[in-house]
Amino acid sequence: MSCMLRISFIFAALLLPFALFAQTPAEADAAARDAARRLDAALGSNTGGNTAARNTTTRNQTPVPPAQSTRGGTQPRWVDDPYNAYNREHFMAAVGSAPDRAQGEARAIAALIAIFGQSVRSEYTMAVNYTEAVNRGVVNVSENTNVRNRIATAARMDNLIGAEIGNVWDSGRGTVYVVAYIDKARAISIYSDLIIVNNNNINLLTNMSASERNTLDGFARFRLASQIAGINTNYANVINQLGGSAASLNIRSPESLNLEAVNIIRNITVTVNVNNDRAGRVQDAFARVLSGERLRTRGNNPPYTLEVRLVTSEVTFPGNNHVFCRIEVSANLIENETGASLLPFNFNDRLGHTTYANAEAAAFLSAERIIAERYTAALREYLASLIPLN
Repeated sequence: MSCMLRISFIFAALLLPFALFAQTPAEADAAARDAARRLDAALGSNTGGNTAARNTTTRNQTPVPPAQSTRGGTQPRWVDDPYNAYNREHFMAAVGSAPDRAQGEARAIAALIAIFGQSVRSEYTMAVNYTEAVNRGVVNVSENTNVRNRIATAARMDNLIGAEIGNVWDSGRGTVYVVAYIDKARAISIYSDLIIVNNNNINLLTNMSASERNTLDGFARFRLASQIAGINTNYANVINQLGGSAASLNIRSPESLNLEAVNIIRNITVTVNVNNDRAGRVQDAFARVLSGERLRTRGNNPPYTLEVRLVTSEVTFPGNNHVFCRIEVSANLIENETGASLLPFNFNDRLGHTTYANAEAAAFLSAERIIAERYTAALREYLASLIPLN
């Protein structure tokens, strides 16, 4: 490929996102579908295990030296410097070594990813939620299962889309050397299209009515949108480090979307109902946890109710001078409109004292501690893992 043709290819790839500006929703959706089709074409035939197929795909954009696999003889020059085999202008490359080829390939890919540094690491929950949203069809990236799986996996950024295995040299002395490379122009095009698709998903997630907005689903939609924006930031870093420019890609701020998610949850009311309470102690314990996660516990027409069933009973043991109080707490977060159970939580405990009144007081004190610790953890995990309904 001539230098002029290569420059034209990169320039065309970077111009794609300009279509995102001043678009109607229909135009943005059409641009995302076009980007998805390009991703299908670029990635759909890439099985991840067929080097010949990968080389054919890549060769259409940049001439790739045929991958060579040799054993013994003089050490190839690329072992010390992969750019002896892969032109630095067109490729980014790294070498890995191990006792066998499989480990060598894995280490070569890891060495290639390491070139990008910490700027392309994804937070675990972000990647998990994005992957689940893709698998459930909440986030639409492709109709092609192979492409969808590759994009979901790449969200963790422990694998680079477009990374390929090139030359392999078995020294014959217990070490196999492998070079991994990425075609800069192809990767810039792929990651630009991924951002276009993700931008459209962000717009779809955040476009909702006022009644839909101040709900846990509305919170989940903005939280997921924030996480997708964070993934887009990582993709932009890849583009920049490959020598492209992400300036025109209209990437939304993850922080601003997350702030909106926080504002939404502050407007969600959960009423707490507890039967058989003592001076509101269990109710207050649950309310403190909800307030700690920014949820309101007072308001009119609350969309959610935390129904708490509390049972205490006296327990005695032969030969034991203490009287015991067994306390059982069963809580369920209910969506009032549908009656759906969102977060069940339960525990039981038993405390003893010389009188039942004192044993019961100790049991309630223990219940308050358990709620503060365990329900806080359960609620945080639930909110962090929330995925939009559709």
